[in-house]
Amino acid sequence: MNQTHETKKNASRAKTVRAVFSSGEDCKTKLERYFEEYLPASGEVADIEGLADYLGITRKELIALSEHKTYGALLRRAWNRIAKIKKQLAFRGKLPAAVLSFDLKNNHGYRDRPEEQQEGSVPAVIFHGRAEEWAK
Repeated sequence: MNQTHETKKNASRAKTVRAVFSSGEDCKTKLERYFEEYLPASGEVADIEGLADYLGITRKELIALSEHKTYGALLRRAWNRIAKIKKQLAFRGKLPAAVLSFDLKNNHGYRDRPEEQQEGSVPAVIFHGRAEEWAK
């Protein structure tokens, strides 16, 4: 039963791919039109849901397509471009930081990291016992 479900899911993905892009060049052309024509004409801010809607698919289907061997790299670059646009809006005060943070975590794989886990940082050391004497 599990194998049947996987087979149906893969068939659905293949159907989605065929319905959205006819080739790698078609994918590239549609992405360029989204950024260069659709967004300026509509006045919308670039985002994942907007791109999915423009392509006539769901956000979930777009996420699945980002792993496709032919279209994945192009879609991931578009994702990066969307994140860049939003960050620039936030830097200019046109997008609240909380909105940017939420979106980057939910759509772009960003996450919070405590300071002590960041690269190059020194781990905190906690002394037990005679720390007051040592500090003199």
